[in-house]
Amino acid sequence: MTTTKSMKYRLSLKVFIMTLLCANIVNAQTTGVKVLTLQDCINIAINRSTAVLKGNNNVANAGQQVLAAYGQYLPNLVAGGGYNYDRGNNFYSSAGPELVNQNRSQFNYQLTSSINIFTGYYNYSNWKAAKLNQDISNLTLEYAKQQIELDITQSYLQVILDKKIVALDSNNLATSVKREDQLTMLNEVGRKPKTDLYQQQAQTSSNKLLLINAISRMQNDKIILLQKLRIDSTDNYDVADIEIEDNAAAARYGNKDALVQEALQNRVDLQSARLNTQLADWNIKKYRSGYLPQVSLSAGLYNNGAYFNTLNVNGENMIPTVTQQNIPTQLYKYTNGLVGINAVWNIFDKYYTKTNVASAKITADNARIDLQDTKTGVVSNIMQAHNDYRNAVQQMETVGVGLIAAQKAFEAVNGLYKEGATDFITEANAQLVLLQASQDKIQASINMMLQKKIIDFYVGAIK
Repeated sequence: MTTTKSMKYRLSLKVFIMTLLCANIVNAQTTGVKVLTLQDCINIAINRSTAVLKGNNNVANAGQQVLAAYGQYLPNLVAGGGYNYDRGNNFYSSAGPELVNQNRSQFNYQLTSSINIFTGYYNYSNWKAAKLNQDISNLTLEYAKQQIELDITQSYLQVILDKKIVALDSNNLATSVKREDQLTMLNEVGRKPKTDLYQQQAQTSSNKLLLINAISRMQNDKIILLQKLRIDSTDNYDVADIEIEDNAAAARYGNKDALVQEALQNRVDLQSARLNTQLADWNIKKYRSGYLPQVSLSAGLYNNGAYFNTLNVNGENMIPTVTQQNIPTQLYKYTNGLVGINAVWNIFDKYYTKTNVASAKITADNARIDLQDTKTGVVSNIMQAHNDYRNAVQQMETVGVGLIAAQKAFEAVNGLYKEGATDFITEANAQLVLLQASQDKIQASINMMLQKKIIDFYVGAIK
């Protein structure tokens, strides 16, 4: 009876392992499941990100502002026309009393154009500021994309780490199940005590719990990743495995001073802060134009035409016997032209210009403070990231040695335990140490890859 129960228990464990693996570690060829690579996730996140969508709108809006600023250099063209109808009596007494009754239609048109000759450098300063604002919008959009790429990379690597931990825990549970099978048979023939079997069953249950928790973490982290991608059908997506780049690459990441200089040159948020100080300076010049005169050139064409429907003077019809010229002829033949130069100098504008200039200077001062803060932040980012990188290098060296030692220790202890030369506690501890060393190794490898990505982001070279 005991043997039958043990066999059923071992069978249930094996079924449990296979069920978890089949249900949670989805095969890449499973029908209906789309496997996403890291680049796929980055592309999806960038295309769906609210920050990127708004950033694209800001870039488009900045382009329109540049066009509007450029348009101030061009002449305008204004066309207008009108129609008036008047009817009534007029009394004239200067040359004798006359009562005039008229019914008249009047038409007029005007076509004018003007161009700014000098605006106190307002137009030029406004155009330069608009161009800088467009560049800042592009840099802000690029920085948002870089932030998204780093965030998605971190979440993706976390899922990869979870999958590898699940694989390690699964192998560890399989090892315990196999040893439990062996202890069951050895116990039945009296070669191993029941205490070893009971201890192994307890360890198997513990390893089973580790696997359950690891799979749960993997599922949760996968959901978090897909949420960032705005994907809610988590069962229809899986992440592809990637090659872990855990080499130190000291030539690229080991020189802290070189990384700082690269960051000061390439960081797009720092470039944006520099351009923002230039934009603030051009705004000062723009508002200072209020102290200077403005000169413009204008030209135009205009005319009026009228047609009497009735004209009575003291009750007598005075419509000319000769046919009146039609309106188009009048508007065409009697066109008048006008050309003029206008100069305006606002001598006192109730401190409007002075206030704008003072406000623009304060904005420029704040922009320089922000630039200095950004520089300080860039250097601090590199210092911290480089320190984390050095720590990751040391971790890789340590866990590499530890994993080799743990593997050799487990093999040695396992051989001794099979020969009866050591106890179960030593065997179980060796297995636990090997599992921890394997997990530390994969964590250190992925951490190394992540730290290099973080440095790439902080120097403005993330790809």
